[in-house]
Amino acid sequence: MKTKKLFLAALATLALAGCVSDDFIGEAVNTAQEANDGAINFGFGVQNTTRADIAGSAAANLLGSNFYVTGTKGTEAETSPSPTLVFDNYLVHYGVNTAGTTESNTANWEYVGVTPTGNYVKLGSYTAQTIKYWDYSAAQYDFLAFSTGSYKAVSGSSGDADEIGVTKMKYGTALAGATAYTFDIPSVNALKNTFITDITEVPKANYGKEVTLKFKNLGSKVRMALYETVPGYSVKNVSFYQVDGTTDFSGAKSNTAKLISAEGLPIKGTIAVSFPYIGTNNQSAAAYDKASATVTPAVSEGTEAYQTYGTLSNFADEEGGEESSSIYLGRSLPTATYAGSEDADYYTTVFPVSDPHALTLRVDYTLVATDGSGETINIYGAKAVVPSTYTKWLPNYAYTYIFKISDNTNGWTDPDHTKAGLFPITFDAVVTEATDAMAEQTTITTVSAPTITTYQQNHTKTSTPDEYSKATAKNIYVQVMNNTAVPASLVNTLAAANSLVYELNEAATEAEVMDALVMRKTTVATPNVVGRNGLELTKRDVISNTVTSIVNGADDKPITVASGSAGEIAIASLTAGKSYAYVYISTASDEEINQYEPVTVTEDSPISGDDEDTFYKLAYTSIDGGTELAVAEAPDDDYLYFTVTENGTGTKTYSYVSPIGKATIPAGYIKVLKTALTSVTGDQDAVANTFYFDKFITNNGSYAVKVIKIAS
Repeated sequence: MKTKKLFLAALATLALAGCVSDDFIGEAVNTAQEANDGAINFGFGVQNTTRADIAGSAAANLLGSNFYVTGTKGTEAETSPSPTLVFDNYLVHYGVNTAGTTESNTANWEYVGVTPTGNYVKLGSYTAQTIKYWDYSAAQYDFLAFSTGSYKAVSGSSGDADEIGVTKMKYGTALAGATAYTFDIPSVNALKNTFITDITEVPKANYGKEVTLKFKNLGSKVRMALYETVPGYSVKNVSFYQVDGTTDFSGAKSNTAKLISAEGLPIKGTIAVSFPYIGTNNQSAAAYDKASATVTPAVSEGTEAYQTYGTLSNFADEEGGEESSSIYLGRSLPTATYAGSEDADYYTTVFPVSDPHALTLRVDYTLVATDGSGETINIYGAKAVVPSTYTKWLPNYAYTYIFKISDNTNGWTDPDHTKAGLFPITFDAVVTEATDAMAEQTTITTVSAPTITTYQQNHTKTSTPDEYSKATAKNIYVQVMNNTAVPASLVNTLAAANSLVYELNEAATEAEVMDALVMRKTTVATPNVVGRNGLELTKRDVISNTVTSIVNGADDKPITVASGSAGEIAIASLTAGKSYAYVYISTASDEEINQYEPVTVTEDSPISGDDEDTFYKLAYTSIDGGTELAVAEAPDDDYLYFTVTENGTGTKTYSYVSPIGKATIPAGYIKVLKTALTSVTGDQDAVANTFYFDKFITNNGSYAVKVIKIAS
């Protein structure tokens, strides 16, 4: 999940940033003309030329041509800003072409004589708004402000849809550990009109200059996208659930993207603004003098069970043999398909969330084969969970959630949801010189329900097609949701390791990694894994599962997490260009079964057996001496199963049948004890009328896998 920062800041009371950026806009250097060394003025100083800031009349329109300001002077205390009141919730008004007409107005913003009436309630205890002058005996001034934009500002609670209820701003020592002021917000549209500032300190060196305030919107912005990495298929027709049903997939679905919240997301209510990091003893904090918002949803209809983000739009073209149309999900991180409006950069304004909880994505979708066959597979109820660690939404920040549909899905392929998971089907051809017969083997990779969330700061959707970047020098964090409201406990001890990182010997899909874990040539107790499919997983001790802080949170603020709820993968220990697999063991294996897979050989070709890779052989005469099933029975791990067909020419066709995934073995099949196999000890020529087998071990462990590709 990538977290981005958005600042809609106002310079000189009114320069509002109109773009999304990974970087803080930065403090503007105020070089405004010192037209008057005595009167205090509010106005536009210098636009930050590195961002598309909104200033002048455009900024005034966003602020509804009005804002409230509170200002104090004195010496900053350890627990609060300067204590002496100067501006008591003054209303400042924008007037076109009024700059220079009064001593207190140098940039079209005036406070002297302004009367808060009509759409703007009076908040201060003054009898009239009078001119204010700089006091050079004071060490500094402190200002905070807010605006309700085009909405009416009324006292207390809002009664109409076009009103925002406000309360008087506190100042000085009253700010310490308390709510500075509140808004009663009736809707998301009203939230879009609500702007606040952090505390702006003005040192004595800047007295006589216009006071530069930076306004930011009180709302958060969130967007979501999906992409897929399913080999051989494209993904289309994604539909979104609005209820997280675990087995009932008949509920309401639509093509409007949604994230589901079990606790409910606020859609109206009271927002309390406070300043938790103020005073000289907090100057080193990243959030020093920054405003914080806490939302209390309205008692009635104040929350919604899901948040909508619009319909998917930037689809991809066909990849191979699918129908020719731009209807498919993107196939990599940089080409992810977003929900919402491109004009808004796909962001949706939402209420801040200070008490976060997990969010769930649940979807149906259709797989379309890329080989031109027109084959489709419908997937029902696939689910991913965003841990609460990544769902705290701060005012004026933007967050991006990107979901990957892979071959390691936990959806169902039938509407009756009898079996979860997308199961790749593989075929092995077993050819013997004597019969020239083809034997079919079907193997199934298992998948499990947990979903994995990974995060690396400063790695955006446009950085690289690879999963993660080494160049950022930022570590990768991981959390696992196991269909619960809290992240799974991650441990990496010898006794109960369940959170591991493996280096892969070659690039692989998540299903191929899963196949190697479940069907391996090494035992579960062995640190490294050699898969039946040839994939090798080398365990790397590069993850710490005891971190208590994710240090690369929004605005570089650490995210506190419980020990064992998040893993930190050291990027410095990973190699650019390599692929890794994060593996979460949902259920440890308590059963290992020896399985035998036929290998293709021809007569007179040498077959090698050694200590690392022993082969086994079985003569056809052993099959003829096996037991023919009179009735269907469940597979028995002690046996191999075959079919024998009389050809009518005095020959027979022998076919091996894999019992994996089969509920029963039909009557008429022949079973042979595995003890009848003879091991191949050293190089040996293959002989006719013989099956040769490679042995691997299956286990009943349950795994979740995330492939991590490292870019340079």
